[in-house]
Amino acid sequence: MRPTRLLSFTALLMSLAHGFAQKPEDIREHTSSLGQKFIAVPGSPVLFSAHETTVAQWRSFLAESKHVWDYKPHFEQADNHPVVSVTLQDAKVFCAWLTDKERSSKRLNTAQSYRLPTQLEWDAAAVLLRTRKPDLTVDEQVQDERTFPWGMRWPPPPKAANLAEGEIPGYEDGFPYTSPVGSFTATEDGLYDVAGNVWEWCWDAEIRAEQEGILRGGSWAYFRPECLRSSYIYRVPADLRMPTVGFRCVFEDKQRSAALLAVVEQNKEKIRSERRQEMLGEAVAKEDVEAMKKKLLGGDAGPSLPDPSKLKPATAGGSFLNSLGMDFVPMGERLLIGKTEVRVQDFETWLKSAERSWDNKPPYLLGGTHPAAGLTWQDARDFCEWLTKRDRSTKIIPETANYRLPTDIEWSLMCGLKDEIGADPSARSGANKTHYPWSAKGVFPPPAMSTNLDSQNLSGFSDSYSYSSPVSAESPNQLGIHGLSGNVSEWCSDPWPGADTERVIRGGSWLTSDKEKLLTSARRHAPATNASPDIGFRVVLELQSP
Repeated sequence: MRPTRLLSFTALLMSLAHGFAQKPEDIREHTSSLGQKFIAVPGSPVLFSAHETTVAQWRSFLAESKHVWDYKPHFEQADNHPVVSVTLQDAKVFCAWLTDKERSSKRLNTAQSYRLPTQLEWDAAAVLLRTRKPDLTVDEQVQDERTFPWGMRWPPPPKAANLAEGEIPGYEDGFPYTSPVGSFTATEDGLYDVAGNVWEWCWDAEIRAEQEGILRGGSWAYFRPECLRSSYIYRVPADLRMPTVGFRCVFEDKQRSAALLAVVEQNKEKIRSERRQEMLGEAVAKEDVEAMKKKLLGGDAGPSLPDPSKLKPATAGGSFLNSLGMDFVPMGERLLIGKTEVRVQDFETWLKSAERSWDNKPPYLLGGTHPAAGLTWQDARDFCEWLTKRDRSTKIIPETANYRLPTDIEWSLMCGLKDEIGADPSARSGANKTHYPWSAKGVFPPPAMSTNLDSQNLSGFSDSYSYSSPVSAESPNQLGIHGLSGNVSEWCSDPWPGADTERVIRGGSWLTSDKEKLLTSARRHAPATNASPDIGFRVVLELQSP
């Protein structure tokens, strides 16, 4: 028998919030000076704005705050449409401005404020069962992973949300871009556009490093079911500015929250004493959930690896297939280049062998042949060292050979960019203004469907992918190498000049649209500990160590 699961601190808080929200004396509604209506949501101690922040409300903020912002989408918007092209910081500044404005006018006291919702609060807004019930059955946990804000139905029922017009068979919403807020069916709690219209920023205050942000809810440009599920978490750079991204505010009264916390405090000692039993229950439950997911979604037999006894040893100047099924092509006398970025199936084989976890695995759909991303520079180095030992042991590479990350210069040569000017990556960055991975003659944008970039923001270009694509989807260059133009950016071995803890990153990605950043000569750099959903790596095989 599965042990009884006890309430964790968070689950208890959420269940108490649900009960607290039903008391008649509780604050259940609030209206801001901009006309935003805030309502109580079971499972959360804060009140949610019923609608996304509108263009009119944003204009009022800009006029009074003098915040620097001047971004126009490529489509027309009325005052009652959701504002778009706001970064995480833009949204936070709006909330802080509105709080200060209403405290100054005595509409709010010092215990009350506006802010962005946390991820857990968003879960409650999206009516996930885990915020309403403290102890879910296995079936309910699986349902939470697969449900949409409108329920389990796919395609969505009529008037469910503003999604990608015409991209979902059997569903039409009537809006090619954004729609007036509140145009579609509300959740059972009275919130509008929790699905679709625009992605909405979430922010957990305890997270200090804001190189990335969290978006929830989907937008008018999205149609894939996996991206529209209520539980879906979209990790993006915090400075992302897109015509699909907006936000909504929540209203917090700390006296209200304190009343909840006071009740929780009375139960904390009981929770501590029973923690061991809870953890055992959760461990069993997790196994049950994973088993149920495999039953519903299909199991994963893992990649089919080559028979080592049938592999030909690597030789100078020749093509090579290694023990993971990774293809290499020659460049120069003793250097073989990985034809593609390292795949998910390659990376996961190493993780399993090394008994390591993929802590920053991107939240978008990843197949085995998609590029591994969301990994640090050190992860890439560790993978190379492991692969070197693996293939030396079967003697398909010599004892003097080793896998490693390419150097900055080698990466340029892969693309056909030679004789760069500059003594280091910083000096070389952006120096050549005419060479692109797809064209040495400055042709821009790239041919349609030729690579995987941010096509929504790149005029004159289109591709078939919302996120990353299979590694061989892009046509190979003259050396037979795929993916140098886009898909994911790639770690190189070089440190960034003047910053020993940072490493060079080359190439565009599915998030790149800027012309200058797509030049072959363009370089990025980031801390070696950074793990972004648009950065992966490829490896080279050096047949003789220097």
